[in-house]
Amino acid sequence: MVTALDPAYHDSTDPPDAAPLTVVHRVRTGRRGRPRVEIDPQFLSAALDLRGPTGIAPEIGVSARTVRRAALRAGLVQPGAPVFQSRTNSNGELEVVHTSTAPPVSVVSNEELDRLLSETLEVFPQFGRRMIRGHLKSQGYRIPRHRITASYLRVHGAPAIFGDRQISRKKYRVPGPMSLAHLDGQHGLIRYKIVIHCIIDGYSRFVLGIRVHNNNRGASVLRLLLDVIALHGCPSRMRGDHGVENIEVAAYMERVKGSGRGSFIWGRSVHNTRIERLWYNVTHGFGKKWKVFFLDLETNHGLNPTRPGHIWLLHHLFLASINRDALDRCEAWNSHQLTVRRQRERSPRDLFTFGMLREGPRGISSFLAAEDEEIEDINEYGIDWEANAEPELMAHLFENNPDERTNNTDPFASSSTPANLSEVLCEPPGCPFTPRQLQLLDLRLDASVDLFSRNMNVRRLVWVRALQIAQEIQQGSVQ
Repeated sequence: MVTALDPAYHDSTDPPDAAPLTVVHRVRTGRRGRPRVEIDPQFLSAALDLRGPTGIAPEIGVSARTVRRAALRAGLVQPGAPVFQSRTNSNGELEVVHTSTAPPVSVVSNEELDRLLSETLEVFPQFGRRMIRGHLKSQGYRIPRHRITASYLRVHGAPAIFGDRQISRKKYRVPGPMSLAHLDGQHGLIRYKIVIHCIIDGYSRFVLGIRVHNNNRGASVLRLLLDVIALHGCPSRMRGDHGVENIEVAAYMERVKGSGRGSFIWGRSVHNTRIERLWYNVTHGFGKKWKVFFLDLETNHGLNPTRPGHIWLLHHLFLASINRDALDRCEAWNSHQLTVRRQRERSPRDLFTFGMLREGPRGISSFLAAEDEEIEDINEYGIDWEANAEPELMAHLFENNPDERTNNTDPFASSSTPANLSEVLCEPPGCPFTPRQLQLLDLRLDASVDLFSRNMNVRRLVWVRALQIAQEIQQGSVQ
């Protein structure tokens, strides 16, 4: 009984904004028998991309066969062969053969698969097997695991720890999707006036939005939240650190969701470790690649990060590319399989979609006051305490948030709103060229190098050539 009280307590703290989503309707046809079951085609199309009929059926209270028939009526799948077929083997004996009902895999040759993996590892060199599979799935490819493993061995070779990494299971509980979103900024590239801001759903770890900015302004962070709301709705609550850049988001949440209920929960970065897991993967997925690249430009190719013109040129050349890496990385993250305790492996997108169906919708009505019950301790709501015991994650957090080692906040403070906010200044430099000069720079650059290549060696040539052209324009040797 005690075990059952804990989930009951948490489930009651943040009721859904509206009644459960209705995706199944029973329609009377006027004929004898039970009503026909109709499943919303739009939902079914999205659900079949995440699970098969057997996985969808218990979530909507029908049989797998009913899901299959509804998909056939909607034209979402094609009729399959009988599950069991009889055939005569080479010895003249009759045998029964089982036909798989799994989704069809992509027809890709070994050479094409090796090329896809090579391109993936060139952009995301730290990807493991699950992230590679998630990335390929986000690109529309369904590839069996054994083929991905074999291709990885051909392309990359066998690393010592490949396929042997421990997955830690964490105790974290919020009522459902969009109950609590985590907001944070990552400053690994702050030396080059680049900050990555991200918002994730705490329930499913689904990345709601990510963007690479050339500043750390509150307006930029709020714009990211508004774009998230346009796609997924407004979270019931948000958790963020004591950064000045979060003030506008906090004010918006208090205005829209109400004050005095913890609409925005201020806390230290060590209490926002739910998103720290993503930052660890982002750093090793593409952030480290760009940091090493920029350091190489400093050491060998004339980049001086103290000169505003150099930083402007760096942003002009590569900010969009870093944003593309961030979006691709998070699409792969949302599609890769997570190990969930006492459940089958599910992707964050799957957990978000079916969690919304199972636990009820939140965020679909941004201006509807939720009938909240009071949370006993809002400061502890949504903290992944067990993550704080992981040395690898915490070392990464302190590396990017050194102030957390010597946090001197008042231990007796009673308010969740911090008395002091930290500020990481990051203001982008202005363009040093006139519109005509900027057009000339882009035209000459486009004529001499491949601006769309994702190969870091080609990007190095882009920087060298761009710096040369920029210097010629400033010196007046190019008109």
